[in-house]
Amino acid sequence: MALGYREHSAGFSEKNVVMFGVHDGSLEAAREWVEKEELPFAILNDPRRLLGIAVGISSADGDRYVRDPSEGRRPAVVIDEHGVICAWEPGMNDTAQIASLLAKL
Repeated sequence: MALGYREHSAGFSEKNVVMFGVHDGSLEAAREWVEKEELPFAILNDPRRLLGIAVGISSADGDRYVRDPSEGRRPAVVIDEHGVICAWEPGMNDTAQIASLLAKL
């Protein structure tokens, strides 16, 4: 999924959207992920899954950040410059869905 966002990063920038990934491992693992995948966005490190729990995608006792990581699906949350959630896609899993989300903005 992160690579799909990398492919569309220019489009998000044109729409004045700042992207963040969320990682629940160590800071070093997050850095390695960013470097390995050449990700063009910052990573929020959430080892206690506080953000994930707050928006309902994580549970404190789960073994993965996302409650149901089936088929690689991950949520996408778009928050505008006023702090308002303007898009919520609960099951993103391919670049076509990312392009569709971008077109809606």
